[in-house]
Amino acid sequence: MNLCVVDLAELTGGQLQLAAMPPSAGELAQVERICLAADEVQPGDVFWCLGGGPCDFDLAFLRGALGVVGCRPVEPWPGRFSLIVADPASALERLVSGLLGRTAAAEQESFADCSELKDLQLPGAGATAIFPPTCGQDGKRRANQRCRRTAA
Repeated sequence: MNLCVVDLAELTGGQLQLAAMPPSAGELAQVERICLAADEVQPGDVFWCLGGGPCDFDLAFLRGALGVVGCRPVEPWPGRFSLIVADPASALERLVSGLLGRTAAAEQESFADCSELKDLQLPGAGATAIFPPTCGQDGKRRANQRCRRTAA
C-alpha cells in the first residue's frame, strides 16, 4: 500500500507542517516506514513520538527521518516535515484503522469484476527451466547466449 505524507495527515487528523524547503516530492513524498524510537530511524523513515514527554526529534532528523509526528510543534529541517497530532497514540490507531479500511476496499474492488478464470500452474518437486524465445538475442535475431530463468 502506498502512503504519502498528505495521506498520513488526513488519516491521523493532524496538522502538517512542511519545512521552508519541503521534501522534493512535497506532500506526495512516500512514507516508507514508521519508527517509534529515534535511535532506530533510517533515512526516509517517519519518527512517531508516542510519549507526551520530550522526544528526540533532532536525533531522528539527524539520522535521516523524512518527518516526525508528535503532540508538540516541531520546526522541520530542510527537506522534511512535521505532523502535529493531539494524541499520538490515538492518531496511530486511526492511521492503522484507515489503512486497514483502504486495504479491505482495494481487495473488494480487485475481485469485483473477475469474469475470467485463470490457471495457476505450480511446478512439481523441482524447479522448471524457462527459455524465452527472445532471451539473449540481439536486434538481428541472432542468439548471443542462452538465457535461463527458473520458475519457483
